[in-house]
Amino acid sequence: MALLIIQYIVLAAITIFATNQASNYIDELDNKTHISGALLGGVLLALVTSLPELITTLTSTLSLNNPGLAFGNVFGSNMFNLLILASADLFFIKHLFFNKTHSGIKTSQSILAMYLVFLLPILMMRMGWLRLDIFGISMGLSFSLISLLIIIIYVLSIRNMNREVLQQKEKVEVVHSLKTILLRFTFFAAIIVASGYFVTVIANDLSMELGMNASFGGAIFLGIATSLPELTAVYTLFKRRSYDIALGNVLGSNTFNILIIALVDFINGNMDIFGVLRDDPEVLKNMSLLLILGLVNSIIVLVALVRKPPRNKAIYALPSITIIVSYVIYLALSI
Repeated sequence: MALLIIQYIVLAAITIFATNQASNYIDELDNKTHISGALLGGVLLALVTSLPELITTLTSTLSLNNPGLAFGNVFGSNMFNLLILASADLFFIKHLFFNKTHSGIKTSQSILAMYLVFLLPILMMRMGWLRLDIFGISMGLSFSLISLLIIIIYVLSIRNMNREVLQQKEKVEVVHSLKTILLRFTFFAAIIVASGYFVTVIANDLSMELGMNASFGGAIFLGIATSLPELTAVYTLFKRRSYDIALGNVLGSNTFNILIIALVDFINGNMDIFGVLRDDPEVLKNMSLLLILGLVNSIIVLVALVRKPPRNKAIYALPSITIIVSYVIYLALSI
C-alpha cells in the first residue's frame, strides 16, 4: 500500500510539472498568434490537460476491462475541475474573475446538454421506464446513440468557442519562436500521456486495496490525479490574469472528458461499456450522484457568467462556495 501511494504521488508530481510547462507554452502561443484565447484554452490546452483522462479511460476499459473505473474517472474529474475553478476564484477573489470574463457561456450550455444526454436515460432506467441497451446494442449498432449525441454536441461546442467575444487581457512576453513553442509543447504533452497511463494501473490497485467500488475509486484516485493538469494550468493562468484561457481550459476539459466516453464507446465496438450501469447497482448509484451534482454545478457556473456583476464580495463568492460544498456532499454520500 505504501509503495502504491508513493508511486501515485510521484506520477502526480510529474503530471503537474509537465502541464505547468505546457500551459506556459499555450499562453505564449496565445500572444504570438491571432487565435482566440477561448479556443486555445478550450481546445488545445483542454485537449492536452484531458489527455490523462483519455489514456486512463482507454486503459480502464481496454486493458483492465473496468468501465466503472472509467465512468468515475471522467465525471469525477469534471467535478474536481469545477472545484479547482471555484477554489481559484476564492483564492484570487480580489480579481473578481467571473466579473471580468465574457467567454464560456455557450460552452457551459453545451456541457449542460451533455449532462442531460447522460442523466435522463439513467434516471429513467433507475425508475424502470426503459432499458439502457435500447440506446445501442439492441438496435443493432456497434455504439450507443448517447455517444453519437455527445459527439454532435461537442462539435457544436468547438464552433461556439471560436465565436465567443473575449475581453482584452494583459500580454505575456513571448521569449521563444513558434517552432520552439510547438516542439516543447509536444514534448510535455507526451509526458502527460505517459504518466496518465501508469497512474491508471496504480489507481485501480489502490481502489482494490481499499475495497472501493470501481466508480468511486475512479472518481477519487483517477478523477483527482487526472485533474492535476487543470489545477496547475488554472493556478498559473490566474496569476497571469489570463482568465479567458483558464475558464476555457476548465470548460473545454469538461466537454472533452465527456466526449472521451463516446470515443471509447466507438473504439470498443460491440463491447457494451454502458452495461456496467445496468449490471452494477453501486456504479449506477455513484454515477447518478456524479451526474446530478455535475449538472447542478454546471448550472451554477453558467449563472455566475450571465448574472449582473455583483460588487459585494460575499454575494460574488456564493457560486464558488456552493460548488465546493457540493463536492464535500459528494464525498460524504459516497464514502
